[in-house]
Amino acid sequence: MGTYNEYINSYDEYTINLDSNEIYLEMDPKILMKMKSCLTNVLFHRYPTNEMTTIKELYANYANIESKNIIVGNGSDEMLELVVSKAIKNGKKALTLGPDFTMYDFFVSRFGGELKKYDIGETMNFNVQEFINIGKQEAVDLIIFSNPNNPTGIGIELEDIVNILEVFENTIVLVDEAYYEFYGKSMIPYINKYKNLVVTRTLSKAWGLASLRVGFLITNENNISELLNYKIPYTISSFSQNLASMALRYPENVVKNAKQIVKQREELYENLKEVEKNAAMKIQFYPSKGNYIFGRTPHKEALIKGLESIGIIIRNFNDDSFRITVGSPMQNRKVVEGIKKIFIYV
Repeated sequence: MGTYNEYINSYDEYTINLDSNEIYLEMDPKILMKMKSCLTNVLFHRYPTNEMTTIKELYANYANIESKNIIVGNGSDEMLELVVSKAIKNGKKALTLGPDFTMYDFFVSRFGGELKKYDIGETMNFNVQEFINIGKQEAVDLIIFSNPNNPTGIGIELEDIVNILEVFENTIVLVDEAYYEFYGKSMIPYINKYKNLVVTRTLSKAWGLASLRVGFLITNENNISELLNYKIPYTISSFSQNLASMALRYPENVVKNAKQIVKQREELYENLKEVEKNAAMKIQFYPSKGNYIFGRTPHKEALIKGLESIGIIIRNFNDDSFRITVGSPMQNRKVVEGIKKIFIYV
């Protein structure tokens, strides 16, 4: 499976880390002070609560749903694993996009399944009918994909997802909305209309709380009841619960963060396209609905090593593609200047 090695970070080696899609914005100082004060309420001799009523109610208010439609987990990874563990057994098949979040491969393989992929990386286009045709041909038992897609940044239209839900009405369709705040389009309003729809969310991206490992699964009540039978207890520490609960009281902060990052994303994309236009060697960058920019170049070794030599790390995939996390204005300037020096001869 080999997924673990992709999550070994190099924070001590590099000064600018643009490989993990973390946001560069730190917590608002006023909120941070409140988060610090709530740690005194932790009962060290007690197991953390499983109900997590406060977190559910706060996130339900943010997502405009009811708390009974939420399961809280140890990052959205636990929520993804929960769904895969129910849907996939030996010989079962799942369908995703190629490329997409690497943990889908990991979980499906772990439970003895086979992950089929609909390629969007070459065409940079999602054709819903082609996707549906593959799902029918392979008789898949689970459909799982991120929206917007990670790493390409492609945003799938909601009507296309509705089409998928209706065609595969007896198959779970999991829409991973880890980067929802940077896209603004969500399937959550449809959870009670489509019995086969599951949505996952996280506090690791736009909320800037990656270290807490708090994620959400959102679906109808019947699915919640079934999935809880597969959930491991005590997966979120009391520390993470208390801190997340405090941060969730300030949803306006995440809205502000997302707007700022989207602005930086568009500026970074424009500057990278300017590099592409003037490059002496081939390199391409693509528009994104996430907090990252996807690119391709046949000269990727020169790109990766050139950036590493000036203390910048970006995500390096196995083919000719790469992904750059949107950083601070200063970080974005440095990565653009670094790529210029590699690809534009002056």
